[in-house]
Amino acid sequence: MKISNLSHRLTGTAIALLLLSAPALAADVTVTAFGGSWEQAFRKCYAEPHTARTGQSVEVIIGGPPQWISQISANPNNPPIDVLVNLMDTAALASKDGLVELLDESKIPSLSKVSAQFIEPLDNYGTVINYGAAGLAYNRDTVSELPKTWKEFFQGAIDGDYVAALPGINLSSTTPTALLWNIIDLYGADIDDEDALFAELKKLKDSGNVVFYNDINQFLTLIQSGEADIGPYWDGRAWLAHDSTIPNLDFYYPEEGGVISPSVIQKVKNGSENGWDFIETLLTADNQKCFAHAIGYAVVNSDVEYEGKLAERVPDIATIRWPDFKNVAARMPQWVDRWNREIGQ
Repeated sequence: MKISNLSHRLTGTAIALLLLSAPALAADVTVTAFGGSWEQAFRKCYAEPHTARTGQSVEVIIGGPPQWISQISANPNNPPIDVLVNLMDTAALASKDGLVELLDESKIPSLSKVSAQFIEPLDNYGTVINYGAAGLAYNRDTVSELPKTWKEFFQGAIDGDYVAALPGINLSSTTPTALLWNIIDLYGADIDDEDALFAELKKLKDSGNVVFYNDINQFLTLIQSGEADIGPYWDGRAWLAHDSTIPNLDFYYPEEGGVISPSVIQKVKNGSENGWDFIETLLTADNQKCFAHAIGYAVVNSDVEYEGKLAERVPDIATIRWPDFKNVAARMPQWVDRWNREIGQ
């Protein structure tokens, strides 16, 4: 029996439509990452080496922890994410809600190269993978005498020695720890003593020598424009700006020490077992070293040896101060409310 050309065409069209409507094959492991240069380094130093090592395809989802945790919570028995990059406060939330697994060293041999100080704060529901520390970034053309301590820095702003750029309440990556907890810790206030915290904040605001930045890059704009001279900022970002567009920007840690800001990795409960393989890839020394030099932050594998400028710049972990992340996160809603009423920027 002869089949007409029309039948051939109809059959071909039906097959094409079926192929177009079929879902794309899922990646072997789905992981999350922060955007920008962080994502680029993550793909180059972790995702690509993982595929080369295991043959597993990697899907990298860009966004932020609240979004990712919501996605996992919506379908905990079949989560859309296998490995969760997180921050300390939201990592605690993920473990409290039963969304992530305890680390299993038998599945992550390189975990033995990670100090317990990077795992214990997470109660073994993840590990720090890299970290920066907040110190003071300043315009060396306008600040002639550097404050030696954080307390001297805040007092110098009150006294009008310079204009200080402080993180505003909307900068959630910086303000809770580098400013609010920092002040509480420096002045010996109880974390529940809201009045003591806001008394210091009001002194700074009322001095007229403070400007607030609510975008991490706005700090650099304030320094470049001359609207501010000095302020709390992250080491890696400060050095990146110094090496590229703002050579007169310098950075140091005051005597009390920098304030740590870690990135965390967690294995999602009920996610693919390939997630363990990915965490192993991420924690190996070569890949950690690649990431450190690409992004300018310290990493946690003890076998990593930094080179060049980075070797001089990474903070001494023994001198970094660790905020009380869980209690800060619990108090942020009331601090935000009071800030909006009394500080307003």
